[in-house]
Amino acid sequence: MFKTVLRLLTYLKNHKKVFAISVILVIIASGLELLSPLIAKSSIDSVMTPAFTTGVVAWDTLFLLLAAYLGINLTSALLRYISVLHLRKMSNQLIKTMRDELFAHLHRLPISYFDQMPAGQIVSRITNDTEALRSNFYVSVLSNLLVNFIQIIGVYIAIFLLNYRLALGLLIIGPILYLWQHFYTKFASRYNIVIRETIAEISGQLNEFINGMPIIQAFQKEDKLLGEFKKKVGKWFQFGRKYLLLDALVAWGFGTFLRNLTILGVIYTLSRLFLGDNLALSVGLLYAFIDYINRLFDPIEGLIQIIANIQQSLAAGTRIFEFADQKEEEQQEKLLPVSLGAVEFSHVDFGYVEDQKVLHDVTFTAAAGQTLALVGQTGSGKSSILNLLFRFYDPQGGKILVDGQNIREFNRYSVRKEMAIVLQDPYLFTGTIATNIGMDDPTISKEMMIDALTQVGASYLLERYEDGLDHPVVEKGNEFSSGERQLISFARALVFDPKILILDEATSHVDTETEVVIQKAMAILKKGRTTFIIAHRLSTIKDAQKILVLNQGKIIEQGTHTSLISQQGSYYQMYQMQSQQL
Repeated sequence: MFKTVLRLLTYLKNHKKVFAISVILVIIASGLELLSPLIAKSSIDSVMTPAFTTGVVAWDTLFLLLAAYLGINLTSALLRYISVLHLRKMSNQLIKTMRDELFAHLHRLPISYFDQMPAGQIVSRITNDTEALRSNFYVSVLSNLLVNFIQIIGVYIAIFLLNYRLALGLLIIGPILYLWQHFYTKFASRYNIVIRETIAEISGQLNEFINGMPIIQAFQKEDKLLGEFKKKVGKWFQFGRKYLLLDALVAWGFGTFLRNLTILGVIYTLSRLFLGDNLALSVGLLYAFIDYINRLFDPIEGLIQIIANIQQSLAAGTRIFEFADQKEEEQQEKLLPVSLGAVEFSHVDFGYVEDQKVLHDVTFTAAAGQTLALVGQTGSGKSSILNLLFRFYDPQGGKILVDGQNIREFNRYSVRKEMAIVLQDPYLFTGTIATNIGMDDPTISKEMMIDALTQVGASYLLERYEDGLDHPVVEKGNEFSSGERQLISFARALVFDPKILILDEATSHVDTETEVVIQKAMAILKKGRTTFIIAHRLSTIKDAQKILVLNQGKIIEQGTHTSLISQQGSYYQMYQMQSQQL
């Protein structure tokens, strides 16, 4: 808890001046407000009470006191406004900084992290949890915590000056508040953690349901998933209700009871002192005591609410820092120079789980400019080879060489810089055709993008839309056909001019006519590049200079299409099976 608070406070380091001025202003405002009961007391005792006896009102004195009362409160309100305005602007800047850091951290995490963490939970940490920190911690807690303490101390000093015995008696409130706070914190902390975690789980469910809506509706699973969603929301509702009941009872219900009980005790004590001739009690003095008691409990109840905000902030902060502390990918300083794009796997062993290997002693070479195809049943290790080549993962044994250099010794980004990938289900980002091809790289001009689209046979897209390259692309590029999305992703790969190209089932989701267009685009794209192709349609890889046949993580055959057919082994059987199906 303490470490989380300290870590949250470190974000103030670049805003010390603004924070200090804001706190000073609100402290001055609080101090001025403490003068109000004394001015009211003077008005009652020095003007109104004598006027009741003599029938003469000292208007000059009354107007002066009223002007002072009004001026003090207006000044206090203005100072509080300025303070709160600057604190909220500061908190917005702090959360912007935090979100920027978390987003940058997101891109430095290993791919294995995303294999295990639902996207919705990551989104919840960067959006919902940071917003909870902004509103609860940086606005409410920081600005009000110190002010409330100062108000409490100021009220005690004022009461002490009026009657020290009464002030000493009111110190009993301290132990009561401690027990109050301890009880509240014990349960509020537990509820807040569950609430924050449940909100993240709900976000994860929603993200999954939205992405999978076609499957959900096709298999008519709406009612089942609605039941799961209701169960999760029901958990949030259950703990949210417990928290609200606790907050209403402890933070407000008990506070009101204790306030009224204290006022009753003060009136009783003052009455006893007055009747015993131990206190000269006036109406103004009585008003001042009651006013100060109310002003004492306002910050006390505020502190209890601040404790609630702290609990919510700690729950959010803990989740944020848990994400922020995820180990980033190891990044070596040395950059990988790639001139040819030759690739070699040497006795590579790999498993996503340490003791469960998916690749066993994989050894092969791909000469510069050569096209190498990977075939095999699902789970045979084809995608794992490409994941290792991109350094999304590192092998547990063996070496992967690019131009004779072990990629494990080089910066991951530099390894990927000379590579491009085209997936079987190409992903287009919200933006424009241009941003999806050039990926906002300032070195890539519109002329280069147009040339890339022309080379892959997709220039007709520019003629279809008036905006051309600036035509908006909605989420995932759903307005385009699967073939058009694939051609845009080809143009993206071509414009970056990589030395090594990965084609992952690039024709698996298109019809025969579109496949012809894509095959032509692939021929353009492969020219002069070392190309790795994963393909289930064996007819699309006849021209590959080398074909690797994998089974259960091992290379069982390799050669050209002609040589593998002549061997009449596994590749021959797969080819025959596909030929019979056509």
